[in-house]
Amino acid sequence: MDLSPESFRNGYLALFDDRTRDAHLAALIDARLNEPSRWPTVAIVRKIARLFEVPAAELGAFFGLLCQPGAKGEVWVDVIRSPDTAELVALEGLSRGQLRALGMMRSLVA
Repeated sequence: MDLSPESFRNGYLALFDDRTRDAHLAALIDARLNEPSRWPTVAIVRKIARLFEVPAAELGAFFGLLCQPGAKGEVWVDVIRSPDTAELVALEGLSRGQLRALGMMRSLVA
């Protein structure tokens, strides 16, 4: 398997549309400028998703922020900042878009 930067770039371009890629970059920039941790939060993800008209759950998965419907609304779990919470999210409950974004994020940080 080719793990070169070019293969990741090609996969990123093939798997995600322009709007999603633009939202991904915008969330990273917003976090760098406005977040002490310099990493996107749920609030940033929701704001950028609205601006770019992309699913917040998919955008959040790029940053390890996993969203699932709960009894009283959405439940967000941060598997990057709190890896022990990953067990709270059933991968079977994630959309294909979330799984794609999470997989891309995990492959880049591995």
